[in-house]
Amino acid sequence: MHWLRRLAASLLLALALLAGGAAGAGDEERGQGVLLIRGARVFDGTGAPARRADVLVREGRIAAVGPRLRAPAGARVVEARGRTLLPGLHDLHTHLRSPGHAGPEDLGKAWASHLLRGVTTVNDYSVSAEMLAPIRAMTRQPGGLWAPHLNLAIRTGVPGGHGTEYGWGRFFTLTAATPRAAHLAMAQALPYRPDAIKVFADGWRYGRGPDLNSMDVATLSAIVADARAAGVPVVTHTVTLDGAKVAGAAGVTAIVHGIGDAPVDDEAITLMRAGGTAYVPTMTVYQPRTLRTLSAAERAILAPPELAREERLLAAPGDPPAEATLRRWQVLEGNVRRIRGAGIAVGIGTDAGIGGVYHGSSAIREIIALTRAGYSPGEALVAATATSAAIMGQAGGHGTIAPGMRADLVLIDGRPDERIEDLWAVTRVWLAGRAVPLDALRALVDSPQMSPLPVHRMAGPIHSGARADGRTDLGTLPVDASEAGADHSDLAFVHRPRPGGGGGGAIMSLASFGANPRPFAQLVVPLTPGGVALADARGFTGIAFAARGAGTCRLLIESYGLGAREGFAARFEATPAGTELRLPFSAFARAGGDGPLDPARLRALRFELAGEPGGRA
Repeated sequence: MHWLRRLAASLLLALALLAGGAAGAGDEERGQGVLLIRGARVFDGTGAPARRADVLVREGRIAAVGPRLRAPAGARVVEARGRTLLPGLHDLHTHLRSPGHAGPEDLGKAWASHLLRGVTTVNDYSVSAEMLAPIRAMTRQPGGLWAPHLNLAIRTGVPGGHGTEYGWGRFFTLTAATPRAAHLAMAQALPYRPDAIKVFADGWRYGRGPDLNSMDVATLSAIVADARAAGVPVVTHTVTLDGAKVAGAAGVTAIVHGIGDAPVDDEAITLMRAGGTAYVPTMTVYQPRTLRTLSAAERAILAPPELAREERLLAAPGDPPAEATLRRWQVLEGNVRRIRGAGIAVGIGTDAGIGGVYHGSSAIREIIALTRAGYSPGEALVAATATSAAIMGQAGGHGTIAPGMRADLVLIDGRPDERIEDLWAVTRVWLAGRAVPLDALRALVDSPQMSPLPVHRMAGPIHSGARADGRTDLGTLPVDASEAGADHSDLAFVHRPRPGGGGGGAIMSLASFGANPRPFAQLVVPLTPGGVALADARGFTGIAFAARGAGTCRLLIESYGLGAREGFAARFEATPAGTELRLPFSAFARAGGDGPLDPARLRALRFELAGEPGGRA
């Protein structure tokens, strides 16, 4: 694999800006030298009152905090008098591959949106294990794309439970229904070095539909034990009182999502205390529309698609929320107060990426929501900084402004520790001592174009069956996918041995179709690791392969900026005797779309089997 060098000049410039390494950038922007922030109101995240002080940063870490610090020779000095300096904010629950509005996946814009709002550390629960390494590589500084510090989680759940119903395949959300299966899932997950394990442990669907399966204490405890032995925190999707008791009994690191079905009771509090379990209520995602207000300050910072969505909703308000929705909101607010009063750590998370929960700005909304649930502005800021870092086991490295800490810093034009709404006025952000190029990132977020991503020049062949480890010749791992739904289809595939030994040979697939009226199952072959970066296949004219089977199939090409079901597709016939096929790129058409396939923006091939509900192919 090689980096594609024939990029347009504008794309090169965009990448340079994103990496903070454009020609003429100062030492601070490249993370070199020394930075002195002078005269700020420093709110250090410990809960102490803000005080006037200087902050000295060397090599990405805070070197000193105090009055009238001397600027070392060559230091870059930022005058911050009248403004408040905070530790970087956290969001412990995001889905960065979803935009929060009607639009395609765009990681660059999602990452930028968090940095623009002063959110310097996020947990991402929308990635699979194979995506971790390429995302880490493309965001590594110096030289990488601008992104917050990412806690990348591997997803686990229970068969038939929440997190398995979106058609993303069994590898995307590993499942376990017994302790033995849990140990097997962790043996598969932990070698990828996740920053967290996310467990979809609670199947309540808020009364909007039939409940899905939930995980029991023994299975969840096995996941926690294996993860804890590896030093990896475990967070759970938990939305009910019974689910909270299961999570507390298993000793999970944090319950993510609020308990919304019933007031929290003494038993749940006792279990959470005993297990050291924290609470991340994600109030923002549950706030009823009728209770949501949009201040002028928030409105001014929304990206064009976000503002357009808000204006559409205001122009055509829907029906009032159901009584159950309002009651759940009241229960959520009451439970935050109860849990806080019990001395249990409460952190900031939002579910950003869900419709209407926008990246970056939703973290500020969540902090403000805590003040409406009884927190003072200063207490809410501590929850967003030091407490959230501590929940993830990272308090020793960041979350407060103190010597030795990573210099994730946010400069606010105002006093958010006294007036929380001032938190919208972010003027400067530093990520490990590097000045974040806010103007360039704002231009990126506002642009209708997709964010530039690394591009790999395609080499051939894609898959010859020469490798014995189940991977393609590109080093990528084939996975399965299907239509969405709790009753979705399944695809089993195996690598058939070559006669006389050797590699895996052909891939044999068997689809078992679910109850959807138009079920399908797909074998997904990523063209770059995890299908994250882009593959440039302009050196080729199409795709050649051999197929043996029965019926009409489809080959879809997953392309950047399009959803998996929106890609370019071509039909082909599989015959019992076998067929050699050569499909030129010109044979691929996009349903309802205009323009030809761009072979420089490819991500994966999807071989699709379709059939009748309950059937096989």
